[in-house]
Amino acid sequence: MLIYEAHHFDYISNYHTLDLNFPSHLHRGFELLFLVDGEMEVIISQKSYHLKTGQFLLILPFEIHSFITKSHSRANICIFSPDYVPTFQRMIENSSLENPVFTLSPEANTLISRTLFKDNPNLLEQKACLYLLLSELMGQTSLIKSEKQDQELLHKLLTYIQDHFTESISLKSIAGTVGYSYNYLSKYFNTHINMSFVDFLNETRVNYACYLLIYTEKNITEIAFLCGYDSIRSFNRNFVKIKLCTPKEYRDKQPQSFMDIYPLETAIHQNLK
Repeated sequence: MLIYEAHHFDYISNYHTLDLNFPSHLHRGFELLFLVDGEMEVIISQKSYHLKTGQFLLILPFEIHSFITKSHSRANICIFSPDYVPTFQRMIENSSLENPVFTLSPEANTLISRTLFKDNPNLLEQKACLYLLLSELMGQTSLIKSEKQDQELLHKLLTYIQDHFTESISLKSIAGTVGYSYNYLSKYFNTHINMSFVDFLNETRVNYACYLLIYTEKNITEIAFLCGYDSIRSFNRNFVKIKLCTPKEYRDKQPQSFMDIYPLETAIHQNLK
């Protein structure tokens, strides 16, 4: 499952999580994680990083990432727009971090702990602390150049799918809408999302179906059509392929957590402590 969070776009938000587990997702904003206590595995673009107490980790815009807690973790998360740090955004263009895990000097930690991960209305103070933190990060890692990525096209594609996945859409129809060739978009999607358009569309639809199965009393046939499928057979086949159970079996069992449901906002807020 891959979730695109279009809502993380032009603001800064903070979360406090306990024993966080969440599947692969991506968004336009930077995501800063500080592990207050415990251990956590963070997977970024198919690379695994083991985070320990007191360590920070930075996820760059549009990097596919997921969180795994095997025993216990307590973490603070700050998601902020690239518009907050334009100088750093230009520095990392078409690059990735050799190692996104870092620590802070005692001086920086004192300043940053007073400002980040809190609802702070002082925008200038927030931006100053972000630049200080990014400076500390770059003193401990380096940039790796990667293939040029049109991030605005990626955002446009994924946002369009989120807005229209309940309709009859195809990559060819989207290509006509955004003004690119089908062949280009097909290759672009596979390269940057690491899955085909069809697979991504089906996961988005099935993910929405899970929400409807649990939180509404609509019958399964109705849900299939509400999710964009034109036949119950196609819906059932894709649901079993992705969730490894039938829609009825999924509805009959109680979810262990909101982590099965999208969007991430719902999952994180259920873990607020």
